Amino acid sequence: MTAQPLALAVDLGGTTYGLGLLDRQGTLLAQDSRPTPQDCTGEALLTELAMGARRLAEAQAPGAALAGLGVGIPGPVDPASGTIRQCPNLHCLDGVNAVEHLSRAAGVPAYIGNDAFCATLAELRYGAGRECDNMVMLTLGTGVGGGIALGNRVLRGPRQIMGEVGHLIVVPEGGPKCGCGNHGCLEALVGRQAIVDAAVSRLEAGEASALMHEAVSGYDHITPRHVADLAREGDHLCLEIMDQVGMYVGLAICNIIVLCDPDQVVLGGGIAAAGDVLFEPIRRTVAHRSRISGFDPARIVPAELGNLAGVYGAGALVWEHTDA
Repeated sequence: MTAQPLALAVDLGGTTYGLGLLDRQGTLLAQDSRPTPQDCTGEALLTELAMGARRLAEAQAPGAALAGLGVGIPGPVDPASGTIRQCPNLHCLDGVNAVEHLSRAAGVPAYIGNDAFCATLAELRYGAGRECDNMVMLTLGTGVGGGIALGNRVLRGPRQIMGEVGHLIVVPEGGPKCGCGNHGCLEALVGRQAIVDAAVSRLEAGEASALMHEAVSGYDHITPRHVADLAREGDHLCLEIMDQVGMYVGLAICNIIVLCDPDQVVLGGGIAAAGDVLFEPIRRTVAHRSRISGFDPARIVPAELGNLAGVYGAGALVWEHTDA
């Protein structure tokens, strides 16, 4: 298929994992997804990931030179030692030296990164941030993650927490409790459950909304997508919820701007797919609250790589460690 070396990529998730084969320019030559093995040892799981990537390469680019294997991990990692510190949905990987096992199974050098790091690296190299050196990414979904790129490098800091924007304190007094144990974190205010809880609370209080049609079989059927869809149709309650979410995200971005001075802020994740009903209040808040920075709110843009960002980022990990 190609004479140049290729990178193997794995984006590991709790229920499925994505596979990819990328060249140095970020062209995704092949991709696949498979169920994540359950009830096995960490070593067995890593072997399956490595072999799955090898099989994809052998099927799609037989005989191609392989530069390495990159794996995005849904949890904190120590890239220097190659160890997975904790993997909340796959505890069999807790404390495992993943690089050692992956390298042995794949037969090529292996590299690991946190999934948010990989998504940020993907957008920096191949997506919405490819034209700038300084970028901040927020991923808005079930939780809120992120990453910071300065000087054309994604940084994590000595304890690997740089870019954990979901735990910026937005409401210091009386804010909802976050999964981290703190109160008032951004994640507790704009994550999936926060949006659903806000909608349910207002419906239970008797406010009118077409959202009630989604709750005929119970409030647990309401999703952030329902809220965003109805907001776009002009539903007053849903518009107010999205405005509030956008305001909180905007406040967090204001703080990020004065700390990091980015050229661009990229928003990804399922909730960011709401589009203008979310981006407009975010940009409005930044325009109003970040006047000292000179940052142009139009530079708050949607991510480009969607659900494949993790695969692109895992492949980019290889090229970050490979000489040109």
